[in-house]
Amino acid sequence: MWCWRCKSEVPMLNEEEYARIQTLYGDSMKATKEFRQEHGLTLEQISMDERFKPVVNEYEKITGVSGFHHNAIMHHRIALFGDPCQYCGKPLRTLNAKLCAGCGKPK
Repeated sequence: MWCWRCKSEVPMLNEEEYARIQTLYGDSMKATKEFRQEHGLTLEQISMDERFKPVVNEYEKITGVSGFHHNAIMHHRIALFGDPCQYCGKPLRTLNAKLCAGCGKPK
């Protein structure tokens, strides 16, 4: 499905898959905060990619596709997008979109 953020076709997550990713993301966020506090570090002093590796690994396990940043993965949720545009076929950016961002045609 088309991702407006990535500007390409990407594997999107259904609600069950997204729940698994969201749990890992929350766990990674909590672990990062605890690690920073425990060691007195700033965000610049730690590897965010390493801290969120479980999110990236699970996305790859679910979809078979690698190379996405953990923040981009959080936008690869089918439920965030509207129906496909009847003119260009790209999904509307939101469930409430009245115009297609791809071709500018009304819903």
